[in-house]
Amino acid sequence: MTAPPGLGWSDFARRRYVRGSGHTWYDGTEAELLDLVRAGWAGRRPGQGRTDLDTVVIVPVDPARFTGSTVLVDEDTTLSASLVRREPEEEPYVEVCAAGSCEEVRHASVVLYSAAALDLNGGARSRDFDWEVVALLASAVAEEPMDPLTMARNMLARPGGTPCDYTAREFAESVWYWARRAKAGG
Repeated sequence: MTAPPGLGWSDFARRRYVRGSGHTWYDGTEAELLDLVRAGWAGRRPGQGRTDLDTVVIVPVDPARFTGSTVLVDEDTTLSASLVRREPEEEPYVEVCAAGSCEEVRHASVVLYSAAALDLNGGARSRDFDWEVVALLASAVAEEPMDPLTMARNMLARPGGTPCDYTAREFAESVWYWARRAKAGG
């Protein structure tokens, strides 16, 4: 299969991954990003914690027009924390932000959920797409671990999470990686 016939943006991604949001964003149109996904579709891999290409996939794309949102923290980095929610119906969490320059983006990928995955855990589809863009990833490393809070939200099937199990090693690698990084801001 080359590319899914029904490919589009989720409302969540459309609101979250834009310039000025504090999250990764793509400096191009939604259609241009979907063209990158179509071009990279053959190289997709299962989403973290998944073993097949049926529900959640990660599609590598050209990182050239992506801006990341992660600061590598050191002893001199100024940090701030606040209580935030991703969506109004989700539980709040503590978000730590760092003052400083974002890490250089060397790798980018797009996370897509199938229609069936979006229906899990009280979720909803944004449109009548077979696959929806739910996250943009831009990193200095090729295999950036998922944020441990996202993993916990998924594993515990909390509001906004997509049920999935992870290994203790996957959690440990995630915690270790993210212990030295914070979202740009503050």
